[in-house]
Amino acid sequence: MARFVLPLVCLALVLVSHAQEAKPGITMNRADLEAALSFEVAPTSSGEPGGWHGGPAGTFFADDKVVHGGRWSARIERHSDSPRDFTNIGNFIPIDFSGETVELRGFLRTEDVSDFAGLWLREDGTTPNLALDNMQDQQLKGTTGWKEYSIKLHLLPEATRLFFGVLLVGTGKAWADDLQLLVDGKPVWEAPKAQLRKTILDVDHQFDGGSGIRVTELTRVQIENLATLGKVWGFLKYYHPRVTSGERHWDYELFRVLPRILAARDHTAANAALRSWIASLGVVSPCNPCAKLDEVDLQFRQDLDWIANEKLLGADLSRTLRSIRENRLLDKQFYVSQVAGIGNPSFDHELGYSNLRVPDFGFQLLGLYRFWNIIEYWSPYRDLTAEDWNHVLAAFIPRIAFCEDCRIVPAGNAGADLRGSRWSRWAMAARCAAAGGQVPTGSQCALR
Repeated sequence: MARFVLPLVCLALVLVSHAQEAKPGITMNRADLEAALSFEVAPTSSGEPGGWHGGPAGTFFADDKVVHGGRWSARIERHSDSPRDFTNIGNFIPIDFSGETVELRGFLRTEDVSDFAGLWLREDGTTPNLALDNMQDQQLKGTTGWKEYSIKLHLLPEATRLFFGVLLVGTGKAWADDLQLLVDGKPVWEAPKAQLRKTILDVDHQFDGGSGIRVTELTRVQIENLATLGKVWGFLKYYHPRVTSGERHWDYELFRVLPRILAARDHTAANAALRSWIASLGVVSPCNPCAKLDEVDLQFRQDLDWIANEKLLGADLSRTLRSIRENRLLDKQFYVSQVAGIGNPSFDHELGYSNLRVPDFGFQLLGLYRFWNIIEYWSPYRDLTAEDWNHVLAAFIPRIAFCEDCRIVPAGNAGADLRGSRWSRWAMAARCAAAGGQVPTGSQCALR
């Protein structure tokens, strides 16, 4: 087996030593946000406005010569040879507040703008672009003096992130200064905090202190049954409606079924335990409409041929899994979503268990299952692995489950092993995924 696999799988154990609840983004206190909105944060070393992101590089700057107020403004400057068709300066914050409307106000000035310049404001949830305004309809172009502009959106209940900024389409120059971000006419930091809806993760605490599963050795049959469990657990995580809707704490459901799988004398007994477990989740009704695979730009599919393998699963379990696949709903996924504007998977609600004491057989197995299924269903580079990915799961069950001092490979060491190898791209994607992050683009994968 390639020497790269073990460090990669050990990375899955990040869940037992690092919290993963934090989502990518910018969370500012009042003073930081107020300074950023007025562009009074010190510029970066490359001369860009401090506290902001944007692109393409070399087309936006902090300006201390043309300002509306304070010391700095933001300037976008584009020429006929500038990269891309537009330049954007942006920021975002979590929507952890409540209200009816959200508004972005600010002063803009333009010089020889060919297409248009404007403020922009966007709400995202599990799907991007729930609401958007970028002032295109106001057609701010040509040369204009400082003037205050405003855009407003209804605050949608399903929105979780608020994106805002300034853009220029075409060529010319545009300045922005003294922005305000308002909720119902008041600064966003004065908006009442939203009452966050509790999820199953907030109420199911049965295994907070550990899995309680103690195993000192595994037989060949147990390893094979655990490999099947890992695949079925991952399949149900992304296909069963009771799981995709967030009705089950899927980590803890693993610990509830695991003792029965370990106690099974043979494959038949283990498969019967899996059937009983799936039945306890509730009936999967026929769907109308059902989720269908969009094969446009599809590089390769998930390998789900195994659910039809009656020799492995038995006729009844195989039939159950195939029925679940055929009746997958067009619903939102609780444990995965798409990164706004990009479409890459973002692994949501993957708890970090930072207070867990290791070794813990159940949680270490959970780490392996998470990692293996993230690669199985979401890595765009799974086809570059040297081994049969199905065999990798079984091979690493005893190595990970019985590891007594599993530490995360330092980034420098891991990089030394992976740089220049054909493993590096999907491995780094897996590393991000195991930490609850985002998988970089490369080729399209699809869940079906």
